[in-house]
Amino acid sequence: MRVGHVIQSASHSVGGPTASTFALCNAVHLSGCDCAIACGVKDSGEQPGLDPTIEISVFNIQRPPLLSRAEKGNLESFIRASDVIHLHGLWDTLPCTAAKFSLKIGKPYVLSLHGMLLERSLANHRLRKMLFLSIVGNRVLRGAAAIHFTTKAELEQAGSVLPEGPERLVIPLTIESSLIDNPPNGNLWRQYFPQLPDSWPRLLFLSRIHPVKNLPSLLAALPPLVREFPGLHLVVAGGGDPGYVRKMKAMASASSAARGVFFVGPIAGESKAALISSATVMAIPSFHENFGMAIAEGLACSVPTIVTPGLGIGAEILACGAGFPCGEDSNSIAESLATFLRRRAWLLGAGENGRQWVLRTLSASSVAGQFNRLYARLANGP
Repeated sequence: MRVGHVIQSASHSVGGPTASTFALCNAVHLSGCDCAIACGVKDSGEQPGLDPTIEISVFNIQRPPLLSRAEKGNLESFIRASDVIHLHGLWDTLPCTAAKFSLKIGKPYVLSLHGMLLERSLANHRLRKMLFLSIVGNRVLRGAAAIHFTTKAELEQAGSVLPEGPERLVIPLTIESSLIDNPPNGNLWRQYFPQLPDSWPRLLFLSRIHPVKNLPSLLAALPPLVREFPGLHLVVAGGGDPGYVRKMKAMASASSAARGVFFVGPIAGESKAALISSATVMAIPSFHENFGMAIAEGLACSVPTIVTPGLGIGAEILACGAGFPCGEDSNSIAESLATFLRRRAWLLGAGENGRQWVLRTLSASSVAGQFNRLYARLANGP
């Protein structure tokens, strides 16, 4: 059986959707299912985090965001060569065009929304998204054989927007198997990031640099933390809109804690694993995280986390004792992190609790098994 995954961008600069799609393809491919990826953008060279035997095809998306006649033909051939199509995302040209061709050809498709129908997501450019839903998006939703959600919370929040008909199912994301099976030792980070200080504690913000990630509040929380914990430093790993990234760097430079803030850009593969394993706490105080891929990767490496109200897997993390509740403003972030860091023995236990939760819930074999059963059922028809 061949499953064709379609995602607008397979670049690690966009954050979680790329990492989760790669991890899913790796897991399903390892279980014996043939996988291929169609995308509009990818990083140059080898794709970190993706099995090199998985085929990845790039389709040139013109502006305005349309595919040429030749590229449409290539995408149709990609779909015909697959038994099941798995679309990642709703707002983009490539998944929506793939949905159209899948319906035309009669290929069943799974649609992973990646949080795109949650209220916080819809609130951003609401009128534009409502118009898109009425013209294109509702047809894509109605045509899906199954709509995939990563958490029960996502399903509950998005349910009112969904049309009747498609199957709705909740399957968690999986993460890079190397983080679960063979997390790197705590010293490998020095090879990739010699500019970082060898001091305790290390906060890690591993995310796309975007307003929803609430980096300004984290930066504003640093000065009182540095006064109590002189070795504290924050590593910001991720990319984003260049103008917004410059704004965040300027904010960090103007802080009294400026000497302890390091921007290292987007990371992937072994360098990402090394940096995660070196962290004391994952510090991503997002207003909204549909799932929390980077946080789950941290837990796999026994790194505990703060938990803001908008974290999709927050309830599970708190229930297993792998995190500490935290508000979204700078004072709450500072207070939560200080409480966290004062309990060094508890930190170790929280990290191990998180790793055990990942092993139970997010292992590649468990998640791949659930998707493989879905794919087989759809490929075999009603």
